[in-house]
Amino acid sequence: MDLRRLRSGELIAGASAVALLAVMFSDWFAGVNAWESLTFLRVALVITALLALAIVVLTVTRTVAMACSAAGITVGIGSLTLLLLLFRVIVNEPGPDAGASIDLGAYLGVLLVFGCVAGAWRTLADERTGAPASIEQTERVLAVRGAPRPAPPARDPSRPPARRDRSTS
Repeated sequence: MDLRRLRSGELIAGASAVALLAVMFSDWFAGVNAWESLTFLRVALVITALLALAIVVLTVTRTVAMACSAAGITVGIGSLTLLLLLFRVIVNEPGPDAGASIDLGAYLGVLLVFGCVAGAWRTLADERTGAPASIEQTERVLAVRGAPRPAPPARDPSRPPARRDRSTS
């Protein structure tokens, strides 16, 4: 486990995920928290937060490829969750006719889901090619493959290419 492998994308996604899980216990709509006021959307929020946390865990403990895979999934699911949450807060908001109001927790939730998606996107954008861990991994892969083959001999441009006799093959 190497915490030095964490980059800005993983830190943004991880901090946003932890904060999102905490904000879900605060008031979102008319003094009711997200666990009670949202139906299937609370499941999407938890999945998005867990995927963002998975990026951090996989970056610290596993290979970069696994973290990038988790980041790609987080961007997809997190974007869908963000759209559904924006619809719930902005379009389908409980107004004065419904007897409910939007509290600060709902706006923070939108911001934190955006943070999870932005952190995952940043993780995908940073390919870590110059990092020591990436160079070490590349050298390890090249060592397993063995030495490269020698280059073919140079061809004399004045001579036509050799033709094989088709009768013997």
